[in-house]
Amino acid sequence: MGFTIRRPARTAAILLALLAAAPVACVKRRNEPLGGNWYIVWEISQIPEAGGTHPYLYRKRFPFGGRRVETNTWRYRYLGDDCVLYAGADRRDLRAACGDRAPVVLADHLDDETRGYIRETGLGGDPISINGRPMTVREIQARARHGS
Repeated sequence: MGFTIRRPARTAAILLALLAAAPVACVKRRNEPLGGNWYIVWEISQIPEAGGTHPYLYRKRFPFGGRRVETNTWRYRYLGDDCVLYAGADRRDLRAACGDRAPVVLADHLDDETRGYIRETGLGGDPISINGRPMTVREIQARARHGS
């Protein structure tokens, strides 16, 4: 009798482990280096109904691994000197971060022109037009470094 009681428990444990691993096995990940310690992790679901493709902004952690900074980061640009500019689709704002410092919000919303500009050109140029206001890359880096 002891064997028959353990067997269903063992089978249940194996099934639970397989169910827990299934979502991980259905997602392919591809890293896109941006520069410095910044990179985008593209998560591509093998099950279309599960959400398709999502880009996540990460920062490398040493000696290995990384820390997720933003989800659904469709708009981003590496600014040099370990600084990045990005707009998270979940927040609707524009942020900049340098090194391990906390990100700063450059614009709490993006007007239609800026949203289109970001989508079409990837935050290109210097200065960058943010809601109709030009900001140089150096100005963005300085704000990100000093938290203002």
